[in-house]
This record gives sequence, C-alpha cells and structure tokens, in this order.
Amino acid sequence: LLALAAAHGWDVQQLDVKTAFLQGDLQEEVYVQQPAGYGDGTARVCLLRKALYGLKQAPRAWHEKLHAELSKLGYSVSTADPGLYVCSREVTGRRVCLLVYVDDMLLVSPSADAVAEAKAALLGVFDARDMGAVCDFVGMRVERDLAAGTITISNERLINDLLSRFGMEVANSRQVPMSPELVLRRGEGAELDLSRYPYSSLVGGLLYLATTVRPDIAYAVGVLSKYMSCPTVSHWKAAKCVLRYLAGTSRVGITYSAGPAVLHGFCDADNARDLDTRRSTTGYVYTIAGGAVSWSSKRQPTVAASTTEAEYMAASAAAKEALWLRKLLADLDVPVATVPISCDSNGALALLHNPVISERSKHIDVHHHFVRERVALGQVGFKYVSTAANAADMLTKPLAIVKHTAFCSMVGVQLAAAMEK
Repeated sequence: LLALAAAHGWDVQQLDVKTAFLQGDLQEEVYVQQPAGYGDGTARVCLLRKALYGLKQAPRAWHEKLHAELSKLGYSVSTADPGLYVCSREVTGRRVCLLVYVDDMLLVSPSADAVAEAKAALLGVFDARDMGAVCDFVGMRVERDLAAGTITISNERLINDLLSRFGMEVANSRQVPMSPELVLRRGEGAELDLSRYPYSSLVGGLLYLATTVRPDIAYAVGVLSKYMSCPTVSHWKAAKCVLRYLAGTSRVGITYSAGPAVLHGFCDADNARDLDTRRSTTGYVYTIAGGAVSWSSKRQPTVAASTTEAEYMAASAAAKEALWLRKLLADLDVPVATVPISCDSNGALALLHNPVISERSKHIDVHHHFVRERVALGQVGFKYVSTAANAADMLTKPLAIVKHTAFCSMVGVQLAAAMEK
C-alpha cells in the first residue's frame, strides 16, 4: 500500500482505536472474580458483558466486532489478506483501502476527500485517535517527502534499542552484514554460555528487522536463526557483526518513489552452501515503485541434486508469492496480467518453458512443477537476467561490499549515502 501511495501520490492517514479489546461482544458466558478494592466482600463473581484484555476470546471478539461494523460501512474484506478492507465512498466515488493491524488502521486512497469521509465514518463508530498523516505504523517509521515523491520505511528505534541492550552503542560499523569468507557450522567452536549471552533474544530482534524493513540482512539472520538451539561463540560473534552493520546504517530503510507501479520479481538459489545439511537456499524479492515489498531467504526443504534443480525449486517458491501478490493487487484495483520474474539459470528456465521429463529432472517433487502450469497460463513470466543484475543474489549468500551495495540499491535500500555519512 505504501509503495502504491508513493508511486501514485495517494493520501495516507492513520487511526488508532482506543482500548480495542474492550469493544468486543462476548458470545460465551464468562465470569470473573470481583476486582480487588471494588468487591462487596462476598464470594460472588461478575458476569462479563464485554470483552476484557487478557481473555482468550478478546482478540476474536474484537475482530468480529470490527468486521461487522466495517461491513455496515460498505467495506469488503480482501480475498488475499483478511486485514485489508476496500470500500468505494459514496460522496467522492473513489476507492479507500483500510489496512488493520489489531488496533492500528491505515487509510489509503487517491482522494484526500475520500479518506476524510472514511475517517469521519470510522470515528463515528469507534472511539479512536486521529493520528493524521502516517508517521509510525506497527513499529515502522514512515517518512514521506512530498516534494521528492518518496516514502521511506525504517526502524532506527529498534536498532538503537538492540545496540543499547547488547552494549554496542559505540561499536565500530561494518559495511556488510556477513563476511563472504565466513563459514558457520553446527557445534563448531566453544559452546556459548546462554546465561551471559542471550543469543535467541538478539537473533529474534534481528529477525523482526529482516522481515519488515531490512531485506539486506535477511540472509545473514536466516543463517544465524538455524543455530538457536545450540549456538557457539562463533555464532555469537557473527550475530554481533550484523549489529555492527546496523550501527552504521541505522537510518536506512526501504524507499518507494513516484512513477510506474510495476511489480517485478527476482529469484535465485545457491548450491548446497549449508555444510550441515547440504541444502540450498531460496531467495526471492519483489519490488514496486523501486522498493522491495516482499522478500524471502529460506533454506530449501530437500537437498537439490544440481544447481538447476535448486534454481527450479526457488522459481517454484517465487511463483507462489507472485500469485498471492497478483491477487492482492487485483483487490487494490491494480490488475497485473503477468508477473515478470528474473532468474539467472538457463537450466531452470528450460525446465520452466519445456515441460519434458529427463534423467536430470524426473526425480524433482511434483509440487514444484505447478510453476510450469502457471507459466503456460501466463500468470507468471520468467526471463533470464545475469547474476550481476539479479537482486535476489544477496538473499542466497554473503556478498562483498560492491555487490551488496548495488543489489541493495536495486530494492530501494540506499546504503551508499548512509555509509558516506
């Protein structure tokens, strides 16, 4: 939504519902003890008429209440995401997209009048705070430059919190999150004292960054997360190296720019880089308006017998995400006929466009072959791109400074300016 807003100059406003979980209506009979200091001294209990924070039913009750009220206001839920509602306003006739995350609401529309009308209708139903133009949503800092036509999402606050929590406020910065020469293995080196070094806490914080605003650390954090159960000192040092990288790029995020809102994907795979299991890593990234909107760096479920097979499995995973994004954009009234996906493996492309069985491909699991059907239907289209121009390469392996910086720039993460500062 933010990428489309930047591309087309749409208005973006925010609401915060007050005490959302108290507004749900309970369907079950629930009794609670009398609150301390408010009881009548007897053993009698209270019958709840509305939900309370702490009840298991509270989130569900709030969702049902929200859905019912939004339906009355003319909103329909997206088929791709249950947190997204779409409505055409009666006064302006323009579409309004409402994104809900628990009690935070984001209203996006080409028309500022439509947003104002939608906001007034919502404030008439829910007790909420009008936050104005979006600036902070689900922990992400959202900065909009109307003159330049850009929207940037970042999370400097969480990065600084991590640096402070682990005593690295004045740490020397690094230019890459993980060195290309680094090799990590399970059980190699001295075992880490988890009572002194909270490895899982550090990696958990890095995971949130990697999945929201920092695709540039997705591969490194994915590797580190494999050793959560048995980290060693070398794993701890590698995690702190990622923190050093973030220390020098704490203000960096993803920038979306004005212009054509074209969905474009990249997919890639390494070949058996995981020395513990010899499995490959799938990486894909999709961009709109010059910035990443979806990405993944994930170890493949089975061992690939060849580079072509690993790349073919990556193409299959990328196609699944492309089909979901295609459906989501259709709900946002941005139809996409064919999602273009760039791949740097001629062998995988041959398998995708020529549905034949050979000695090298007949063992590949059937569920990976669905991508051929989608290519034939024209829903996704794969084309060759050189490795030097494949942005997904940074999601499958650690890279040197020049390549890492170039690929980050391709997905809207501008490292060069931050490093100069």
